[in-house]
Amino acid sequence: MKILLVIDRLTNPHAGTEGQFLLLINLLQQAGCELRVLILADSEWLRANPLPCATRLVGSSSVKSPTTWWRVYQEARQAKADGFDLAHIFFNDASVICPPMFALAGIKSIISRRDMGFWYTPMYRKLLPFTGKYVACALSNSRAVAEVTGAVERIPAAKLKVIYNGFNRSFNPSVKIPELESLRTNGATLFGLVANIRPIKRMQDAIAALARLDRDKHNPHLVIIGAGDATELTSLAGKLGVVERVHFLGSRSDIPECLQYLSAGLLCSESEGFSNAIVEYQFAGLPVICSRTGGNPEAVSQGETGWLYEVGDVPALSAAMVSVLQEPECAAAMGAAAKQHAESRYTISAMLNQHLALYRELTGAGQ
Repeated sequence: MKILLVIDRLTNPHAGTEGQFLLLINLLQQAGCELRVLILADSEWLRANPLPCATRLVGSSSVKSPTTWWRVYQEARQAKADGFDLAHIFFNDASVICPPMFALAGIKSIISRRDMGFWYTPMYRKLLPFTGKYVACALSNSRAVAEVTGAVERIPAAKLKVIYNGFNRSFNPSVKIPELESLRTNGATLFGLVANIRPIKRMQDAIAALARLDRDKHNPHLVIIGAGDATELTSLAGKLGVVERVHFLGSRSDIPECLQYLSAGLLCSESEGFSNAIVEYQFAGLPVICSRTGGNPEAVSQGETGWLYEVGDVPALSAAMVSVLQEPECAAAMGAAAKQHAESRYTISAMLNQHLALYRELTGAGQ
C-alpha cells in the first residue's frame, strides 16, 4: 500500500502525537508500505533529523492563507499522480486544510484526534463541520475523544474509529539515574509525573498534594519529567515548603529507566485524550493515580490498577498517595495488574494491525 502521512510540524520526538507519528512511520515501513510524508511547516528538529522516507515540505501552515491551501492541493495532485489514494493526517491545521484539497485530487483522508478538543477555537468550530464532510474516517485514541470529535465536528458515528496507542517499552535495569538513585538510597518514596509543563497538566495539584503528606514517616518526593519552564512550579513548591522534595528532570529519552525508581505514576490533567504517560506507567508496573477526565477512566480501573479522582480535588489526590505510602504491597499488586493490562491491550503489533486493516478497508486493498 501507498500511504501519505501528513502533519503540521515536527518539533519534539518525545511528545505524544509526534512520537506516535514517528513510530507509525517505522512500523508501516517495516510492514512493506510505501510512504510519503507531507509536513506543512519546517522546524529545527526536522532539519537536524531527516525522516527515513520521502518527505515533502509545504512551507506554509496558516489556515487563513490561500497560499497554504493552494500548495496543499498541488501536493495532493502530485501524490495522486504517483499512486497515493489515502492520506492519514495529524494535528489541527492539516486536518482542516487537507481533507477538502485531497478530495479534489481524489485522495481519501483519515484525520487523527488525540485530545478532548482544548484547541477548538471559534474559528475551528466553524471550519471543521465543513471540512469534516470530506473526511473518510476520524481516528481517535480513546472512546472519549471519539465522542467529542463526533459531536463538535459533526462526523457520523460510522466514520468514527478508535485505535489505542501502541507501545513497546523496555528498559535496561542496569542503567542508573544518579539523582533518583541517590534519593532512593536515602529512603525516599518517589511519585512521578511524566508530562510537558503546561497549565492543562495541573502539576500544581501534585505539588499541593505532596505538601499534605507526612514528610517524616515515608519521606515522599515528587519527580516531574518533561520539557517546559518550571519557574512557577518551583516557586509554589517553595511557598508550600516542599521545594527540596520536588525534582524536575526535564525532557528525557530514558523515561523507562526513570520509572523503575517510582512507587506510583501521577497524572493531574484537566483534559486528556488518551495519555501516553499512563500506559508508560503501566508498562513499568506502576499503579496510576490520575484525574477522572477524557480517556483516563478507559485506561485505569479504580481499585484494580490505580485510583481515579475528580479534576482539581487535591485532598483526594493526596489520599491516594497516602494509600501508596501506607499499603505498599497493595500498590505493588495494582502495579502488576496494570502491567498485565497494558501488555494485553497496548502492544505495537495490535496498533499496527488495526491501522493496516483500516487502510485496507478504505482503499479496498486485499479485498
